[in-house]
Amino acid sequence: MRNFRLTFLISAIVFLSFGIVQLGKALQDFHRNYFWTPTVRQEPLEKGKDTFEVYIHGKLLNSRIQAGELALKNSESWSVLTEGDVTVRLNHIQEVTRVPLLVGVGFLSAALAWLVALPGMRSGQESVGSQPPRSVT
Repeated sequence: MRNFRLTFLISAIVFLSFGIVQLGKALQDFHRNYFWTPTVRQEPLEKGKDTFEVYIHGKLLNSRIQAGELALKNSESWSVLTEGDVTVRLNHIQEVTRVPLLVGVGFLSAALAWLVALPGMRSGQESVGSQPPRSVT
């Protein structure tokens, strides 16, 4: 039973270390800022429709562009903005950090459960009062 408890404790320590490493990786990824869509490959405004909405005077930007209500001044003339004129750069950090966060929380939860269960395990020795009486022959 002692070897089993030792194996249990070592496994809990391994789970704990993997969990801390994964959460540390996710935290470090938040501080780096390279998860943005590259500047040279901007995406159409429609790509972000599930992520954000931009309103101009109470009306969606997309509907204003489609209605031809927005224009850009070029010198002395105005040109109406089209959907292709408006692009966005999206931050994909939630996609990159989702796996390390889930793995980290999973490993830490397993380690915590194992560490909580460890004291409840019986040691290899039983108490004196729980042994059956010896028969005399």
